Amino acid sequence: MGITWKLKHGIKNLTLIISLFLIILVNQTTLAVGTDNSIDSSKIDAFINREIERLNIPGASVAIVKGDQIEYLKGYGKSGPDKKMTPQTPIVIGSVSKSFTALAIMQLVDQGKIELDEPVKTYLPWFSLADKDASKEITIQHLLNHTSGLSTYDGQRSIAEGNKSLKEHIESLENIQLVNGVGDTYQYSNLNYDILGLVIEEVANMPYKEYINKYIFKPLHMNNSYADPLDDVNNTIATGYQTMFGFKVPTEQLKHEGNVPSGYIISSAEDMANYMIAQLNNGQFNGESILSKDRMDELHKPSSLMWEDTFYAMGWTVNNDVISHDGSTENTYSKVVLDGEYGISLLINSLDYLNIDQYDNIMTGLNNIVQNGEPLIFNESNPFTLYIIIDIVILIILALIAFSIYRIFKQKERKATRIRTIVNILSIILINFFIPVIILYFIPKIIPWSTVTLFVPGIGHALFIIPILLLLIGVMKVGKMIRNKVKVTSP
Repeated sequence: MGITWKLKHGIKNLTLIISLFLIILVNQTTLAVGTDNSIDSSKIDAFINREIERLNIPGASVAIVKGDQIEYLKGYGKSGPDKKMTPQTPIVIGSVSKSFTALAIMQLVDQGKIELDEPVKTYLPWFSLADKDASKEITIQHLLNHTSGLSTYDGQRSIAEGNKSLKEHIESLENIQLVNGVGDTYQYSNLNYDILGLVIEEVANMPYKEYINKYIFKPLHMNNSYADPLDDVNNTIATGYQTMFGFKVPTEQLKHEGNVPSGYIISSAEDMANYMIAQLNNGQFNGESILSKDRMDELHKPSSLMWEDTFYAMGWTVNNDVISHDGSTENTYSKVVLDGEYGISLLINSLDYLNIDQYDNIMTGLNNIVQNGEPLIFNESNPFTLYIIIDIVILIILALIAFSIYRIFKQKERKATRIRTIVNILSIILINFFIPVIILYFIPKIIPWSTVTLFVPGIGHALFIIPILLLLIGVMKVGKMIRNKVKVTSP
């Protein structure tokens, strides 16, 4: 009886152990740990699953930490055509990369190798922009706080021009004009952090990626993080998806070697959890310090006024003690929020530029679940309605362009009356010259064409190609009028 009971009890325990093992194996993309886990994982799951379905997001991963403990890790959806998203899947984190570059700079400050108020030329003696005198005034602090005078526009344009080494990229800035006086005002520019990346290389006497690997990734056990996609020898980096005319399309990123410090570091949800723990605990992780408390405080200190109550610190934005940064590349999105004792990381392997505010709302909803127990309710109207409208408009315009070409080459010329001639001339001036010229002239004044076509493919290309076609048709119409010697005569 005793042996039988023990055998049954042992089998029961063994079954329980195997069952638990299988549950963990089946749910390997989920982890909830911590001694006081107050996070309702079912609410997070329901919220994220609803949003990725509503927004047609291929895949996402979430990390939540509390103090020095990981509270939640999970991957959702797919990381590629045939791969599942897990907390270990690396994703390009966009401008969240700036916080890594700022951390590296502050490590070198801790070591006495960099002074924040020293000019960039102290560390890069050859550094120069179009204004040689102003170039001498730009300090490390100015770059960290986005107060160098470099423009958002030039920082955007540099994204499509980052297929050079970091040094070649910064050397190519010699003709870049400052749009503000050095130190005068905040203006976000990727170029600030690309320059800081080269400063790290020169001061540490090693490539930027090697420094980040050695002094940030390794001590924080960030085993699925890279500062160079070529280091991912097992091909685990998530495929990025872009929204083209409302449809998600897998795409490859351009080469961005020169932009890594400002926007192209790669990391996973699991690794970002470790990173957030170090940020929340004065630079401490697993008993090891990656930065002193004073420097970490300085890193998070509000400095440059962005708008209302929001300030830029060093690689982070600060609003009422909530520290955060988001990032978007041509085909990925990320955001990190440090709010009180909690840290949340959201990584998404797609970008929908026209609905990017709804991507931001996912983080807002996550943070509200963590802090208050319930997600916020957002406008749940069809996020692709705008695409439907734009697609219809583009199709109509293309149809009209095709019809115009047909009329030029095939349709017989009707008898020209004075009114008809005036209407034709006015329509040519307005539709075939004025509107296209306005579009082609003013859009690149606001945002570079290379950025438009890179971040809004399809629609961005149409926005450029259609005006060109209209101009060509206008030229053909004028040529036809001249050939036929159309003259405006009185009735």
